Amino acid sequence: MPGVKLFMVGSGTRAVVRGAEDTRMCPRDESAMAREPRDALLRTVQVDVCPKCEGLFLDKGEVKSLTGHANLHKLLTKYLGFDTDSALHCPECGNRMDGEDVAGTRLDVCIKCYGVWLDPGEIDKLRSLRESDFKKFTPEKLDEIRRAKRIAWEERDEAFRASFRHLVMAKYKR
Repeated sequence: MPGVKLFMVGSGTRAVVRGAEDTRMCPRDESAMAREPRDALLRTVQVDVCPKCEGLFLDKGEVKSLTGHANLHKLLTKYLGFDTDSALHCPECGNRMDGEDVAGTRLDVCIKCYGVWLDPGEIDKLRSLRESDFKKFTPEKLDEIRRAKRIAWEERDEAFRASFRHLVMAKYKR
């Protein structure tokens, strides 16, 4: 019988349905996914596979292990957007996923835990690409990265100002 795990998402919580023994559920069709071993470059990786749609869910770092592309891993973690434009929810943490276009392939990446959802055949497409294919950003992606950096800078700036205001107020209350 499926269980429900609650995860904190922003100021609220999101329920993530899990199958028996904490099995992840497919974000496309909510089928229980099976753990399967896949040969990676230096080791075997356990991935979650949907028996119905044949999609794969990979934990952070498993894309790099299965494809050998360090720049792809960097793109999906360091340069991930913040717009969560995918309709899918992460089977691991329940967060909305962000759709990322990678060399003509649309990937769904969790902006919290960096898990990746791959539709059937996408892992083979990624393996066939060259490492340099992941260094090129579209103008839209560059704009998204700039917006994310600007927002992060504004949040840090506001936190600094709030701390400074708190110190000043504490000094004058004495």
